[in-house]
Amino acid sequence: MSNAIIVGTDLSPHTSIIVDEGLRLARALQQPLVLVHAVEPIEDPAEADRDTHAFHNKLIQNAEEKLNAQRHEWPPDVELLTSVELGSRVEVLVRLVREKEARMLVMGSPFRGSGPPVGIGLQLMAQCPCPVVLVP
Repeated sequence: MSNAIIVGTDLSPHTSIIVDEGLRLARALQQPLVLVHAVEPIEDPAEADRDTHAFHNKLIQNAEEKLNAQRHEWPPDVELLTSVELGSRVEVLVRLVREKEARMLVMGSPFRGSGPPVGIGLQLMAQCPCPVVLVP
């Protein structure tokens, strides 16, 4: 699937604004939309014990349920795909952008408050091979 619109989501209440913008772009460009959630590991998964693996698996399962719930309300004119993965948000998003030859990545703005810009948005803008749309 090339030229997909990828939407990075943290599953917070603000996600609906980001998903709406991704949907608008997917419609305008007549491309599928991929909702992506990365579960940040609390420790290196290769060295994690059974309880940590169970914790990560539960987070992944909960995220998959939340993303799949959106299918019931999804408009039929845009193809929806979802992906939940364990790993660094930046690494997961950049890898999926490359794999899917994404047209663009849509995510929430990293600029919050009156201090200097923070968040993964700055890292993604530097590493992402496609345009990054930041939604306030």
